Amino acid sequence: MQIYGPFRVSTTQQTSGAQRTPAQAPPAPTGKPTATPVDQLDISSTSAAASTGINRLDGTSQVAGGGEIRIDRVAELRRQIADGSYETPEKMDAALDRMLDQFA
Repeated sequence: MQIYGPFRVSTTQQTSGAQRTPAQAPPAPTGKPTATPVDQLDISSTSAAASTGINRLDGTSQVAGGGEIRIDRVAELRRQIADGSYETPEKMDAALDRMLDQFA
């Protein structure tokens, strides 16, 4: 079968309706109950904290580049972005200057 666009179909076979097969009866119960396996994962609180990287008492976390994320600073920046006070003309000029320095 070849399809040419959304409305044109070319075929060398008949395009008759689908044929239904008779429904089969479900298998008879054998008397033994079948248990369905259940997947389960248990992670200790120590492992969970280590996997997220937030396991330090000083409010920072390790990142892949070897630096640290200051969670309090991230929260402050998110608040500024949400209330619209983050983008100031001075910050935009500084960012533009840094970008132009990289390409120059």
